[in-house]
Amino acid sequence: MSEAINPQDIDPQDIQHKFERWSALQSKLLQAQQDWREAEALLSEVQEYYLSPQWIQDREADVTIKHSGEAHSIFSEDGIWNAMTEHQEQAITWMRLGLDAIDK
Repeated sequence: MSEAINPQDIDPQDIQHKFERWSALQSKLLQAQQDWREAEALLSEVQEYYLSPQWIQDREADVTIKHSGEAHSIFSEDGIWNAMTEHQEQAITWMRLGLDAIDK
């Protein structure tokens, strides 16, 4: 918890800069929420495929896919598992950040 601010120590210009920075960050946070929803939908489809019998069949059949190399192949079990784990950890972090903001 931060220390109490003596009203005589407040610099209005400093507070204005902080408010402007908050405003800029707020629009980025709104975009991050939209990006989160998109990422959630995409990973949900990947996870549904990964948990299906077709994933095993396609992997065993060595189905050829093209990928950019920016992410693991969908046939990388570790790659998909890590993505699901990272997503869950990010969700927990977002929840904790939100709860911290509410608790203040």
